[in-house]
Amino acid sequence: MSLNIQFVHASETTKQLVHSFIKEWENEQNFIEVKTSGSTGIPKIIQLKKAHCIISAKNTLSFLSLRENDAALLCLSMETIAGKMMVIRSIVGNLKLFVTDPTSNPLELIDSPIQFSAMVPLQVDKILGTNPLLFNQLDQLIIGGGPVSTHLIENLKNIHYTAYQTFGMTETISHVALRKIGEITETYYTALPSVSFEEKDQQLIIHYPGVLSEALITNDLVELISKKTFKWLGRTDFIINSGGVKINPEEVESKLSSVINVPFFIAGIPDDRLGSKVILVLESLQKTNLNKEELKQFLSPFSIPKLVFYCENFERTKSGKTNRIATLNQLSSMDYEAIL
Repeated sequence: MSLNIQFVHASETTKQLVHSFIKEWENEQNFIEVKTSGSTGIPKIIQLKKAHCIISAKNTLSFLSLRENDAALLCLSMETIAGKMMVIRSIVGNLKLFVTDPTSNPLELIDSPIQFSAMVPLQVDKILGTNPLLFNQLDQLIIGGGPVSTHLIENLKNIHYTAYQTFGMTETISHVALRKIGEITETYYTALPSVSFEEKDQQLIIHYPGVLSEALITNDLVELISKKTFKWLGRTDFIINSGGVKINPEEVESKLSSVINVPFFIAGIPDDRLGSKVILVLESLQKTNLNKEELKQFLSPFSIPKLVFYCENFERTKSGKTNRIATLNQLSSMDYEAIL
C-alpha cells in the first residue's frame, strides 16, 4: 500500500508529522501509538493495532462509497487519531490525499474538487461564516472532535454536499457511527459495517468484531432504535446530581444553543444545600442578559443555571474539543454573576 500525496501550503512541521507517521505505519511494528483527547480525563498513550485501523478505514470507505483515486483532504492535526486515520484511509483506499495545515479555513487553500474530508466544528463554522461557497468543491464531510451545535446544523441546511456528525472514541479506532446532517438532519446515528449496539440502563454498549476483543461499555446515554441505530442523549460522566435530581448537561446545552451564540457548556459545582448546582460557562467576557423567566420557557426549574461564568478562552484539546475539566479548574479566576 502506498500514498498519493500532495501538500498544499503546508508548513514544514505538518510535512514532517505526516512523513513521520507514514514511516511509523510502514515499520515492522503491528501497532501505532496515539494519545487520547483528554476531554474527560488525563490524556494517555494507547497502542492501536494496524490491522484494526485497516478494518476501521475500510468500513468508512464502504459507508461513504469512496472509490480508488478519489480526492481526500487532510486538514486536522496529525497528533490526533482523526488526523492519522485520514492518512490510513487514503492508503487503504488508494485515495489522492491533499494535506494542508490544520487552519480554521483549510478550503481557502484548495482549488480542486474534493470527494472526502474530516473537520472539527470550529473549522466548519469558520468556513460557513466567511465563504460558504467554498463547500461547493466538497462532496462528503465528516465532522467530529466536538459537539455540533443547533446553530451550526441550521447553517448546514443550505449546503449542497453530504455532511455527517461522527460518534466514536480513540479506543474504537475513530468513529463507529455517523449521523447525517444538513438539509435533512437525522435524529439517530447509524453504525458502520460490522458494528452493532445494545444498551443497559440506557448506557451504550458497542460490539465491533475484529477490532474490539469484547463489548465496550461506554459512558454514553442513548435511546436504542435498533442494533444498528441509536439516538444520543448525553454522557454519564457529566451527569449533575442537584438536590437528588439528575441533570444531563448535553440536553440543557442543546436547548440553550438556540439562544446563546458563543461557545459554552453546562457543568455542576459543589453546593452545600443541593450537593451540586448547575452553572453556565461562556467563552466570552460580555455579560449575558439571560434571566430565569426566559429560561423557564424551555428548561425545567432544576436545570436552570444558578450562575454564569465568563471565560476569555476555553482550554481545548489538540483536536479542538473543549476540555471541560481544565476549563473548570480556572473558575476561581473568572468573573461570574447570578442568573436572576
